[in-house]
Amino acid sequence: MATLTQTAYYTRKTIQISTVTLVGFIVLRVSLTTAADIWRKFRPPAPPPPTVAFGKLPKIKFPEQEGLPELSFRLETIEGGLPTLPDIGKVYFMPQKGPGLLDLDRAKLRAKSMGFTGQTETISDILYRWRSRTEPTTTLEININTANFQLRYSYEEDPTLLTDKTFPPTDQLANEARKFLDSNEYLSDDLATGRAEFAYFRFFSPNLVPAVSLSEADFVRVNLFRVDLDELRILPPNPKDSLISFLFSGSREGWKRFVEVKYTYFPIDLETFATYPLKSLDTVWQELQGEEGFIAHLGENQDGKITVRRVYLAYYNFGEEQSFLQPIYVFEGDQNFFGYVSAVSPEWTE
Repeated sequence: MATLTQTAYYTRKTIQISTVTLVGFIVLRVSLTTAADIWRKFRPPAPPPPTVAFGKLPKIKFPEQEGLPELSFRLETIEGGLPTLPDIGKVYFMPQKGPGLLDLDRAKLRAKSMGFTGQTETISDILYRWRSRTEPTTTLEININTANFQLRYSYEEDPTLLTDKTFPPTDQLANEARKFLDSNEYLSDDLATGRAEFAYFRFFSPNLVPAVSLSEADFVRVNLFRVDLDELRILPPNPKDSLISFLFSGSREGWKRFVEVKYTYFPIDLETFATYPLKSLDTVWQELQGEEGFIAHLGENQDGKITVRRVYLAYYNFGEEQSFLQPIYVFEGDQNFFGYVSAVSPEWTE
């Protein structure tokens, strides 16, 4: 029969062995987990192959360009060369709305909510115009199929706009623009949370000329952009002129507050997308230099000597109905230069 001394001895031994076993198990588990993390870091699993579920995509059609100087490019990025970017990208489906019997009635209601109750003018089967009864005239044009619109006050005929100038902070102007869209059922979630950019102008009849600051401006343009998608910007043909913009005067009279509104918006089906292989950066850099890209904004580079500082992916929204939202490579440079090159590999475009 074991004595109390023997029992205590074996108990201590058991505790010691159990403790060592437990510590060893914990150390082994931590070591294996750490080793697995290191392995995944340096040998990550291969990404799934592109789904190319939409088949061949239509080639991106950039606007025609004329009058560009002869261009030469120099690459001076923070990376010291072309960056490392994904070689697979998403393409989103963009549903298109067909014509409806009630399209014109809906457009008339929209026009009425903006203060236009006069005679409707037919411009085409899908484009209609309304005019204000006041002078100078304000016109509203609505595409009854898409509900996209343009509103314009004949500000060139109103000299009071150049003397009565009271501009609030630019953030307040952006809020006023969003409030107008919201009150007329045009404010989508991606516009409500997207960024706003501002441009300042002096008026020298009949043109608007860029101004350097708000204090010198006769008009302020508020450009509203959609919120980033997959952490990529959604860019129009001119990245300095959004498809949704408001031109504000400094007038305190409400109906003269913004003298021009441009609204072009097409929905994106965020649940329906496919993945596609992308061109290599070496290829698109050669395409840009070989005039196969699109100069979205030459900026102040009239001599044609371009220094590129950033290269990144974005999505291209060209302001017309399109079936797919496709990625592009963006080359951004000094003096407000922006160049675009389509990103999807050519074997998957037609």
